[in-house]
Amino acid sequence: MNTLAVKIDAAIRANRFSRGEILPAQEALLKEFGGTAEELKCATGDLVYEGVLERIPTDTEKVRVKVPYLWDIVTGNHSFTNEAKKRGQKPGNRILTFETRRAWPQVMKRLQLEAGEDVLVMERLLFAGERTVGLEFSYMPAKFFQGMTREMFEGGQSTFKVMAEKGLIPDKAVDEVSVATLEEREAALLGLDAGVPVLIRFRVTLSPEGIPIKGSRAIYLFKPGYELKI
Repeated sequence: MNTLAVKIDAAIRANRFSRGEILPAQEALLKEFGGTAEELKCATGDLVYEGVLERIPTDTEKVRVKVPYLWDIVTGNHSFTNEAKKRGQKPGNRILTFETRRAWPQVMKRLQLEAGEDVLVMERLLFAGERTVGLEFSYMPAKFFQGMTREMFEGGQSTFKVMAEKGLIPDKAVDEVSVATLEEREAALLGLDAGVPVLIRFRVTLSPEGIPIKGSRAIYLFKPGYELKI
């Protein structure tokens, strides 16, 4: 980061600007921190990439101090249930959708299903205490999840725990990460602005035999971190 970016970042850390506050216009920033217009452009861009600032979807010329993620970086398998418990918070969820649907091409490919097979679709808002943590869709092959009910997954119950009780043991997972902007419905559910860019993670969970036993598409309000051997 250039010198101007470091100065602005220091001011934000010192609470010169509050969370969610729109930064002053270019002239005011240059008067307070010095530098040139080109240096300021580079500085704000760097701070956007660093996650310190974010652009406003309705006016991308303006930037504001980003509201920090709930838990900052979460590593491991990104289990919201385990993470909430580890931090002394009560995990919870509100199920929005719980129904069986005929598998569509994208899910058929990822879960290695045949044409005509069904999947159990569950959409949940995830909570830690009173705070929203994320929005998650689960896609569960009906042939493996017979007898599953909505009540089994409510109240912060871990999906993996429910699966283990049915003899579905997860061994490893494969993640796909893509970028999207929030549609109005999802933005309202998460308390964010429509058009805000987010990372979407699609995970396929595999059994010890390498069989896909569950898929999930998630938007989490924390930074997912990975550790890998190189």
